[in-house]
Amino acid sequence: MKRIQNISSEPIQRHSIIIDEYEAILRLRFYPKTQHWTFDIEYEGKDVFGVKLSLGVLHMVSANLPFDFIVTDNSGVGIDPFQRDDFINGRCSLYMLEADEMVTVRGGAEVQI
Repeated sequence: MKRIQNISSEPIQRHSIIIDEYEAILRLRFYPKTQHWTFDIEYEGKDVFGVKLSLGVLHMVSANLPFDFIVTDNSGVGIDPFQRDDFINGRCSLYMLEADEMVTVRGGAEVQI
């Protein structure tokens, strides 16, 4: 797992992530009226928009990308990120998972052919 380190409390953010020799553009948005975080991702001509960040789930299972994201709650409260400072104060962390790690989180086993 690769932790996305530099998440601030800004309501709109852009992060560049290098995956192998390619670049993924991650855009995070915080919506204060509904108190939730979402993200958009651009990777190799494929775009995924408006995904709500939730705890402990893979977010892009149907996107067929070689990575996904997972949010952890470091406080133990068990609430999705809902404040602008949830990432900067350390209550929540955002991680990027690679393909083999996604299999582990899903709880399935790889099919051997």
